[in-house]
Amino acid sequence: MKFGFIGTGVMAGAMLESALGKGFLRKEDVLVYDKYPEAAERFGVEIAKSASEIAARCDALQLGMKPQDMPGLLEEIDENLQKKKPLLISIAAGVPLKKITVYARRAARLMPNINTTVGQGMTAWCASPETTQEERALVKGCCECFGRAVELEERHFSAFTALAGSAPAFVFLFIDEMARAGVTAGLPKALALEIAAQTVFGSAAQVKESGLHPYELVDRVCSPGGTTIEGINALREHGFAHAVSQAALASYRRDQELGK
Repeated sequence: MKFGFIGTGVMAGAMLESALGKGFLRKEDVLVYDKYPEAAERFGVEIAKSASEIAARCDALQLGMKPQDMPGLLEEIDENLQKKKPLLISIAAGVPLKKITVYARRAARLMPNINTTVGQGMTAWCASPETTQEERALVKGCCECFGRAVELEERHFSAFTALAGSAPAFVFLFIDEMARAGVTAGLPKALALEIAAQTVFGSAAQVKESGLHPYELVDRVCSPGGTTIEGINALREHGFAHAVSQAALASYRRDQELGK
């Protein structure tokens, strides 16, 4: 199977690099096109001269351009899509599957997040009814090369965007504020940042691996009259829980607006 990539930006490039690094894709089976050829050279795979060449030669094709560039590209490669009829895979945010299946009835939509770039991504995916089981397995396997993947009904993609697409920025802000508190308490900034980041990383691992509800873990850390319960009370006093939920819901609502 020939697997094509149109666009090798930050997200698409990280996905291709992971798929090659994990051995999921072989270099000889990959064909890449980027309007900046030098950006594609780093992968050591064959580089196409045009997007239309990719559509004419590949059995599966990932579209990695910006959402606003998608309509023009699909029109450009449509003739070859109709001849070759590849599986079309899109990572363009806000472009629903129904707009892709106009050009290819066998299509999938992926929603990766920024943590894909460090191999710890969380990706949602869905596929059109016409895709085969083998093609669905291909999409799932590719997503799992750079983190975790979940098949999700497209109607839930806005909720996924809030929890996985936008939320990394909330977590980054939390880490930065914790580190700044550490600096206020006398720690060097670099050390405070390392401590805060590792603490968040380890806490996420606890939730994933312990099987315990987050509130059970909170109770395990809180000693009567201790430092942690004092901090928890301060978070509640200053509206932490409400702020977090409202941030996620604001992202959800905005994604729904953009998808209309």
